[in-house]
Amino acid sequence: MKNNTDENIKTLTSHLFREHYGKMVSYLSQKYGYHKIEDILDAVQESFETALNTWRFGEVPENPFAWLYRVANNKLLNKIRQSNIAQTHLNYLASTEKDNDEYSEKEVEDSLLKLLIFFSKASFSERNKLIISLYFLCGFNYSEIANALIIKTETVKKVVLRSKETIKEFSEIYDDFQIQTIEELSHLLKIIYLLYNEGYKSSQRAGTINLDLCFEAIRLGKLLHQYHPENPEINSLLAGMFFNSSRFPARTENDTWISLENQNRTLWNNDLIKEGFYYLEIAKKHQQTLDKYYLEALISSMHCTSESYEKTDWKTIAYLYKQLEKMEPYSISVKLNRIIAESNFKSLHDLLPELVTMENMMNEETEFIYLSTKAHFYAKMEEWNLAIHNYELSLNCTKNKTDINFISGKINLIKKKLEN
Repeated sequence: MKNNTDENIKTLTSHLFREHYGKMVSYLSQKYGYHKIEDILDAVQESFETALNTWRFGEVPENPFAWLYRVANNKLLNKIRQSNIAQTHLNYLASTEKDNDEYSEKEVEDSLLKLLIFFSKASFSERNKLIISLYFLCGFNYSEIANALIIKTETVKKVVLRSKETIKEFSEIYDDFQIQTIEELSHLLKIIYLLYNEGYKSSQRAGTINLDLCFEAIRLGKLLHQYHPENPEINSLLAGMFFNSSRFPARTENDTWISLENQNRTLWNNDLIKEGFYYLEIAKKHQQTLDKYYLEALISSMHCTSESYEKTDWKTIAYLYKQLEKMEPYSISVKLNRIIAESNFKSLHDLLPELVTMENMMNEETEFIYLSTKAHFYAKMEEWNLAIHNYELSLNCTKNKTDINFISGKINLIKKKLEN
C-alpha cells in the first residue's frame, strides 16, 4: 500500500494503537521487568510515531504488530543501554530474540492479563489502581481517564506521575502467579467496563463511538472468560457489552446521536444480541447475588428485545434501575436513567421535583447529562423556552462534537415548532 495519505495512515495507526498498545506494553514489561514500565511506555509510543512517519512513504507491513514490536524493542534496548545496564544482559536478550512472526498469541495475551493483575496487586487505592491501569495499559490520556472516572484531569496527572516510583518499588518484591487463580477479578472487570464505556461514548472532542475501544474491551473480557468461564460477573459484563454493541449501527448518523425512540431497529445486529444472551444465560445459571453488571445486562437485553420504544417494558426497567441505585446510591447517571424510564409511565409533573433537587449533586463532569435530561423533560412537557434554555446551558458543558450536534438539533427542532 504505497502513496498512503496522511489521513489513511493516521486512521490506521490510531486503530493499531488501540489494538496493540496494551499488548506491547505488557509483553515488553514481562520480558524486561515491570520496573522498566516508564521506559517501555516511551518506547511503545515512539514506535507508533515512527510508524506514522515511515508508512506514509512506503508499504504498511503485513504484520503491523511484529513491525511495531521490533521497533519498540530496539528503542527500549537503546534506552536501557543509556541507563548503563549490563551489556551481557543485553547481548543475551538479543541472542534469544525470536522472529516476530513466531510469537505465541497466547503468550502475548497472557502478558496483558499479568500486567493488569500486577497493577491490581500494587499498593494503590482502588481509584488509583484504575487510573494507572487505564494510563499504562489501555493507552488512555489524562482527559479520557478523568472523564471515565468523573474526576479532574489534574488529579489524574498527579496520580500517574507519583505512581512511577511506587511501581518500581513494588516490582522488586512482586512474585509471579498463575492466571487461573486470579483474585483481583473485581478490579479487572472495572478496567474492562471503563474501557468499553469510554468507547461507547468517547470523551474526545470529535468522538462518537470508538469501535476500537469497545471491541478491545470485549476481547479482554473474552480472554478473562477463558480462565473463568462460569464466573457470573464476567458473563454479565460480556452480555451487556454485546447487547450495547448490537445497536451501534443505528446509534449515530451524520456525526450526531440518534435517540433510542428514533433508532431503526432493523439495523440492530441480531448475531451480537444472540451472543449477548449466550453469556447472560451462563450468568443467570451461576448467579448467587445480584451485581451491577447483571442488572445492566438485563436492562440492555430488554431494550434489544422490545418491538418498539412505546412497547418497551419501562416499569420493569425502572425497577431494575432502582436496584442499581441501591448498589450505587451516588451515581448520577443511574438516577437519571431511572427517572427517564419512569417518565414513560408516570406523570412528568410528579417526577420533575426530584429531577430539580438533583441539581445540588452536580459537578462539571456530570452537568451535561443532567442539563440535557432536564431539557428533555421540559420538551416532553412542551415547556419550550425552558427546554431551549437548559439545552443551551448543556452546550457549554461538552466538547464532544457529536453531543453538540445532537443538542443543536434538538434546539433547532423546538425553534421550528415555535415558528409554526
